[in-house]
Amino acid sequence: MLNKNLKDFNSLKLEYSCDSFYEINDFEDIYHLSVKIREENKKFWILGEGTNVVIVDDLKGIVVKNNLSGISIDKNSVEAASGENWDYLVKVCLKEKLYGFENLSGIPGSVGACPVQNIGAYGVEVSNFIEYIETINLIDGNIEVFNAHECKFGYRESIFKKLPNHFITKIKFSLSTIFKPNLSYESLPEKMEINSAEELRKIILNIRENRLINPEQEPNVGSFFKNPVVSKIQMENLLADHPDLKFYFVKEDQYKISAAWLIEKIKMKGYQGKDCGVSKKHSLVLVNFSKKSENLINLSKKIKDVIRKKFNIELEYEPTFIS
Repeated sequence: MLNKNLKDFNSLKLEYSCDSFYEINDFEDIYHLSVKIREENKKFWILGEGTNVVIVDDLKGIVVKNNLSGISIDKNSVEAASGENWDYLVKVCLKEKLYGFENLSGIPGSVGACPVQNIGAYGVEVSNFIEYIETINLIDGNIEVFNAHECKFGYRESIFKKLPNHFITKIKFSLSTIFKPNLSYESLPEKMEINSAEELRKIILNIRENRLINPEQEPNVGSFFKNPVVSKIQMENLLADHPDLKFYFVKEDQYKISAAWLIEKIKMKGYQGKDCGVSKKHSLVLVNFSKKSENLINLSKKIKDVIRKKFNIELEYEPTFIS
């Protein structure tokens, strides 16, 4: 489809267009797309559900919408097609009495998008469960498989951020047949007795509903900034000036500072600008009411600038910017 309006394909509801819009429903579609890209030397972007992207301008090339579907289960191993909805996969696994994904309940987006930024919530990251990821390089048409080590997972990071030509087709996960609730995150009721994964999932979903914003009501991409990681010396210097500093130990000489705390400290939580603002519910969520992204991006730059000057910390964006 030519000159497709992308409003319904990104959770910020930005009304940019693309030259061509190509939907992937099976491997034959991937083959034809790969040939088209090579023959026409076209630039392209792969979309899952568009819940973690900021479109900067009209896209001069092909936008690829991933609709691959299918979930297969063998004992504690789960293979899921990349176009499946992530939370649907969580529900399927719980129904089959396979555990581990509970804390990741309610995260918007597709299965194929989850390893790209190594989604995480409430003390759990998806990389903890990944065995391998199958991809097709759309430039040469070759199948390439990455084991968990080769994915180079980190905090909201993976090798796939550097491999935009690789279309993720399916992911194999290894889950547990025994439910052991992970209540290590501070927002979770550590002392509460939780008897089932379904009960923990319900708690997680309630927390998300109370703290986060439904993109259908107020367009957003969830957390707009990563929690910055600093050295022990930096953390101690910050703590000396700000005894209420919110931080978490990562590993030797690395501490994660709460980006939400930083934004609240500069009094930007609930800020309302022109056609955009910072959520009153959660300071990491920037909401958008414009057809374009310019004002939203300017707001995010303002937040970064103020925090850099006040705390000497450089915030990094969590969503992917495409143009």
